[in-house]
Amino acid sequence: MPRWLLVSITLLVAAVVGVGGLLLFTGTPIAEIASLLASESIMPLREQMRPARQNGPRVLVIAMDGVGAQEFRDAVRSGDMPNVSSLLGAEVDRAGGVYEHGLAPVGVLSILPSTTYAAWTSVYTGTGVAQHGVAGNEWFDRETMTFVAPAPVSLTDHEDAVRVYSDSLLHQWMAVPTLFERADVRSYVTLAAQYRGADLLVRPDAESFAKLAASFAAGVADNDTDWETYSALDQSAVEQTLQAIKEYGLADLQVVYFPGVDLFTHVADSSLLQQERYLTNVVDSAISRLLDVYRQKNALDSTYVLIVSDHGHTPSIADQRHALGTGEEGEPQDALKAIGFRVRPFELESKDSSYQAVLAYQGAFAYVHLADRTTCPQSDDRCDWSAPPRFEEDVLEAVRAFAAAGATGAGASKLEGAIDLIFARESHGVEPAGPFKVWNGDSLVPIGTYLAANPRPDLLDLEARLETLGVGRYGHRAGDVLLLSRYRQEDPEPLRFYFSARYRSWHGSPSQQDSEIVFALARGASTGDALRTRVRAAIGDNPSQLDVTPLILNLLGR
Repeated sequence: MPRWLLVSITLLVAAVVGVGGLLLFTGTPIAEIASLLASESIMPLREQMRPARQNGPRVLVIAMDGVGAQEFRDAVRSGDMPNVSSLLGAEVDRAGGVYEHGLAPVGVLSILPSTTYAAWTSVYTGTGVAQHGVAGNEWFDRETMTFVAPAPVSLTDHEDAVRVYSDSLLHQWMAVPTLFERADVRSYVTLAAQYRGADLLVRPDAESFAKLAASFAAGVADNDTDWETYSALDQSAVEQTLQAIKEYGLADLQVVYFPGVDLFTHVADSSLLQQERYLTNVVDSAISRLLDVYRQKNALDSTYVLIVSDHGHTPSIADQRHALGTGEEGEPQDALKAIGFRVRPFELESKDSSYQAVLAYQGAFAYVHLADRTTCPQSDDRCDWSAPPRFEEDVLEAVRAFAAAGATGAGASKLEGAIDLIFARESHGVEPAGPFKVWNGDSLVPIGTYLAANPRPDLLDLEARLETLGVGRYGHRAGDVLLLSRYRQEDPEPLRFYFSARYRSWHGSPSQQDSEIVFALARGASTGDALRTRVRAAIGDNPSQLDVTPLILNLLGR
């Protein structure tokens, strides 16, 4: 494997699983990591790039990982992001999100779970998990009995993270065309993992990674985390993007991904306040450098600039009580073991193929995959994962076990008080999955019915978003049972729990803090009202994360 490749993947994994997980992920001393570095950063993906259009509109996408909508709005309104504020112009209609030259509607939601790989794949395809197939940061595919972990959460094996680029891992599991394939215009992508169909890819450079790697251990332990360490990654990404533009000219579609802000937020004390600080000191100035190049080429006023994020962050306590992981007694797998399920080891490639249950973690959510135990009753039997689990004897028995653990700690002591809701469904094996229902303490009922009797305004658009996750050809990758940890925005931090190792903030839940994303469109030659009219015509009045690709295609005239 080329040295630059391992470096690139390591950085991308750091962005989605956090700094603390990276040393665990690599198992490699910092000096050895540094020895792998190489300087090459710009990689053409086509032998001959598509010609740039002479008169067609351009789109510049600023993709900020883990930036909450409220944190972005506060930074813009306070003047702490002067370059973005100047791009949007004066705020004309706060309720409508209309600016002099921009539009930033309120209430644009992510998919569920609001985790990095699932969410960005939805951004760049315009489809949900059940259609595109990238179910999260990790998932289990029962058709092939394959555990996939492009950003491992429940395990430490890192081979799939490397394969994101070495074998285009995500592209193998993505079942729908990307934005770049559908647009069919000259496209450059910086750092994003969903680059299939683009003309050019920009990777992180060696110097930035060396500085970042040197601070990993301190970054996890130090309450006053130094944002400058993480900013080197984002700043170098911009530097290499500008170099690519200098060498190859402007693209019709340019994506620049900022993973450092998410990485920083996961480990920073007072994470949301520190995120706004990072936006002020790092992201805004980096955006300014990009805009300056477009301005110098007399292309800025005619370029649509779309600023988006994949999810927000909710602060958490970084200790073993709140991290529902895999390394202690009383954790989720123990609830299944207590009722006789053989649980798959937390390994990427397991030598034991006799398992009857598989867990995959997504922060606020956990996917639980179950086999029909009659196909593998003996301890060394291999289950038939193409067949669905039995509803009463497998699915409902697991649901009751998790409910008991959540209520009293029975079978899994750490789950006591840590489970918010449990979802399940009658599974169809490898066939298209049906909708999840919610456990009401006695039976599974439709989510709409449950919420009518038990209002939960904090769970935004829950029924529709879970349908996008679970209903469709690849909905089975979200599991047969779905656990939602207690991760309520309105609860104090000691009452928030998450499925992963220890972090100071996480995401993935249906709450507003995790779910509302940045969605801001600006163009110097347009008024905010004109942009609102254009957006309404393209994607309607209530855009979501699934509308990013359709909007970009519309702006490009494709």
